[in-house]
Amino acid sequence: MIYMNSLKPLKVMKAMNPMKAFNKVLKPKKGREALLLVVLVVYILTNVQTPGPLAKVVDNVYGNVAVTLLAIAFFMKTKSVAGVLSLVAAYELIKRSSMNTGSHALRNFVPSEHKKLADFAKYNEFPMTLEEEMVAKLAPLVKHAPAANANYKPILSDLHEAASATSDDM
Repeated sequence: MIYMNSLKPLKVMKAMNPMKAFNKVLKPKKGREALLLVVLVVYILTNVQTPGPLAKVVDNVYGNVAVTLLAIAFFMKTKSVAGVLSLVAAYELIKRSSMNTGSHALRNFVPSEHKKLADFAKYNEFPMTLEEEMVAKLAPLVKHAPAANANYKPILSDLHEAASATSDDM
């Protein structure tokens, strides 16, 4: 049992440090690095499709950031050809994941709102028609406001047994 209030640090607590465990995993070893180098080259050169569930995890902001950070961490740790290949493989993983989920097609082939507005503006540019010219030349029907003391009243036409709009019978 480990007591947290002891003054001496225990070896068990040092082993539980996640950063040391992470550094130990990424420590360059010649055999592991060579195997990883082969796996990365095969992944980059062949067009291996990313599995659907993995593609869904990778093809979002958090997945892209996680893959990029892992590749950068490996690059900083190894500082060799395997590090550079890890960056290239991370790029390929992100690209293939977006192709698998369809977000690549949405970004490249579906027009943006700015492009749509530009197209609509281009399609709506046409010369003034003859009808518009003739209406512009006609004198306006009302040039001024009606007189304030007008002595006429509107006349309703036959309602054909319809209820009046102001009727309370409804």
